[in-house]
Amino acid sequence: MHIYEFLRKDFCIMDLKSQDKERAIREIILDLPEGDKIIDKQKFIQDILERERRGSTGIGHNVAIPHCSCAGVDGFMIAFARSKTGIDFNSLDGDKVNLIFLMGTNPQELNLYLTLLAKLSKLLIQEPVRKELMAAKDSEDVVEIFKKYET
Repeated sequence: MHIYEFLRKDFCIMDLKSQDKERAIREIILDLPEGDKIIDKQKFIQDILERERRGSTGIGHNVAIPHCSCAGVDGFMIAFARSKTGIDFNSLDGDKVNLIFLMGTNPQELNLYLTLLAKLSKLLIQEPVRKELMAAKDSEDVVEIFKKYET
């Protein structure tokens, strides 16, 4: 399994407008297309924010991976958002977050979710990956970056 197989172009926001963590999470989820992956946006928002209250998903290196297991999601999904100004996520290193990967899964896909969460975390500690994601022109570039580093 590869991250790029699940990172759809219509699940990418190249210029996130929100300035704080809660608004950013809401903006990302509300921007996602309804349908095959997102069953209940409000439930998804509620569950992601509840997960954030238990502990920040800001992993350092200007990256956050808000994630949860949620009945508001069908199967597994991953979205990407980039903030040019940075958002305070209470990250482990204290730095603002520019790259956000929001992940959701229903409980039946927990193994896939945990596997891809680990892969994503491992990739994002690599500085070249982060630099290319910050420089990406569009969602197509984002998917291509993952194809490049995952193969």
